[in-house]
Amino acid sequence: TEAPAQMRISWILCILLPLGLENVEGTLVIAVDKSGSMADDNKLTKVKEVLKNWLVHTAPQDGEVGLLAFNESTHSQYGFDLSKLHTLNRTEIAKQIDKIEALGGTCYGKAMFDAEGLLGGESGGKILVIGDGKLECTDDISMDEIANRAIKNKQTIYTINVGNELDKAIENASRKTGGINFKLDIDFSAFEMEEQINEVFEGGKTIHIYDENSDDRSSRSVQGQSEGCKKYELLNHFRYRKSGHADDLGRSYCDNQHQVIMKTNDVDFHPSPDWKGEGWYRFDTFNGKMPENAPGGDKCGTSLAGWVKGSHPSNGATKDVEICFSDDSIDCITSVTAKISECYGYYVYYLKELTCMQRYCVG
Repeated sequence: TEAPAQMRISWILCILLPLGLENVEGTLVIAVDKSGSMADDNKLTKVKEVLKNWLVHTAPQDGEVGLLAFNESTHSQYGFDLSKLHTLNRTEIAKQIDKIEALGGTCYGKAMFDAEGLLGGESGGKILVIGDGKLECTDDISMDEIANRAIKNKQTIYTINVGNELDKAIENASRKTGGINFKLDIDFSAFEMEEQINEVFEGGKTIHIYDENSDDRSSRSVQGQSEGCKKYELLNHFRYRKSGHADDLGRSYCDNQHQVIMKTNDVDFHPSPDWKGEGWYRFDTFNGKMPENAPGGDKCGTSLAGWVKGSHPSNGATKDVEICFSDDSIDCITSVTAKISECYGYYVYYLKELTCMQRYCVG
């Protein structure tokens, strides 16, 4: 058995959306569905963002990765076949994911067939299919044939399905090989998908995502340059933190851990349910980023909405910024200082405790 750090990971980005694997002879092929239906509800865009972040920050060092996207064909290579992951090439490989565009129909069988071929012979391994579960190919390879080939080659098939119900034939083929089928709603968060990816690798054999000293699984520990990239809390009350959102049926929020519930102008102010005091935070939503323009008053689920006066850093940098709070008539009625780190795919923020009627915004 190979050492965990030498786990081979064959990525077949078949534009589907499956994620889940165990240590089956240490080899993984990821197939991502890029058919036209993946453009609906920005499914493919969301999947690409999660995969890029996982590849750059979480995938095991020295794992072998191959990248392929599929629709009715699986012949679109995106820059590499099987490449061993190391510190220098992770970002370059992740950039290939940006080239994937949604177009055409879906042939799961052909994609899985090519994935099985990429694994090669009876060497075992895992196939991870990510998509929306729609079979739209009239001349596809049957799922029974796929399952039988996988069993013969000691391979296991896993799926991550977004939005629709997974076709029963695909589900049965996966189960027949001993695999697991994961399901995500259309409005899934990045953290939800990352949890499913991480579940595949749990057991301490390949990666360690969570802080060893924390029982709180929302406290993440990942590779990155700044302290904030390595450990942060999640701001996951994102529906009410969005810059276009007013309040929650007469309830507003403050980013103050010790806020006493109070009523002002028929609005109840409560402490934000996801706020844990001063520290590093990441917004748990796709492209989670604070606005760089004033949202106005009564937005983001509060009276005074926080936004970044200036720009965000890039290329792994960390910078000091001013966070302004706006009302209906003044863009920066008051402000606090903060830090922002770019973690090669997402931002983290060092945020301070605020007073009542103030809250940090996203989007």
